[in-house]
Amino acid sequence: MYNMDAREYNRNVMKGYFAEVYPLIAKQIIEKTGVNSGACVDLGSGPGMLGIELARITELNVTAYDLLEDCVTVAKENISDYELTERMDAVKGIAEDMSYFSSDSVDLVASRGSIFFWEDKKKGLSEVYRILKPGGWAYIGGGFGNKELQQSIHNKRLKAGELGLESSPCRKDISVEDYQKMIDDLGIKGEASRTEKGFWIIFQK
Repeated sequence: MYNMDAREYNRNVMKGYFAEVYPLIAKQIIEKTGVNSGACVDLGSGPGMLGIELARITELNVTAYDLLEDCVTVAKENISDYELTERMDAVKGIAEDMSYFSSDSVDLVASRGSIFFWEDKKKGLSEVYRILKPGGWAYIGGGFGNKELQQSIHNKRLKAGELGLESSPCRKDISVEDYQKMIDDLGIKGEASRTEKGFWIIFQK
């Protein structure tokens, strides 16, 4: 099972190298989907920064949802630090079993950097579709928002002697075409694509 040092990741990556990534991607998600209120799930949230940025620019009620208890704990601390406890919470769970959420109950599922680690990606996508309300949106994948920011982060990590997360083998185990086939097989009308914004699977129920 995937594991990480949640506090180190929160400090060095989410609030460090990637600090500019989450506001940019949150903005891109809202521009694409138009979802500004209702229920949102930050799936595979880690310490919860994407969900926090979504909550900051909308009226969404956001649940940070992650398989690691330590990430849930740190996410709750971040939520409190950003004074979002009235509209955000964090719970433990996996993408392949989101029984915590009722069917047809969520307006937006957003996820950055998580799907590459799901043990059963097709099952996870099926669960995302199940919990979405009719008309609800999913925005799932990974990226930096634009090429300039990606290169800037890469250069900083090289200078620090670190290997960028974008070099992880898990990001290349399945092709865009394979992901497209997954959603096609599930009867989901959406698109898997890779652009300068990153790799994203976007669909509306």
